[in-house]
Amino acid sequence: MAEGLQIKKETVGESLTVYLSGDLNVKTSPYLEEELIKSLEGVKELIFDFADVEYISSAGLRVLLAMEKTMRRQSGKMKLLHVNPAVKEIIKLAGFLQVMHIED
Repeated sequence: MAEGLQIKKETVGESLTVYLSGDLNVKTSPYLEEELIKSLEGVKELIFDFADVEYISSAGLRVLLAMEKTMRRQSGKMKLLHVNPAVKEIIKLAGFLQVMHIED
């Protein structure tokens, strides 16, 4: 586990839900990416639950973008749930709202 980020994964059929708690930054993003790469085979729906994420850096955004591209290659989809306003603003400023599906 990376200090500052907890990851819990739940698979149901072809759907993988990733519950994150903490900050998604330059120190924690490589750990998240490593965990996801191990888990994406056969996944058609990747869901991130951001209810307990307070901050995301450009490194975190890069991981999300990489996962979005991976899901598209697998003919799957990705969505973010429960994104707080501060994190959503960072995603918006990065220009990723057009690429990422965010639900409240």
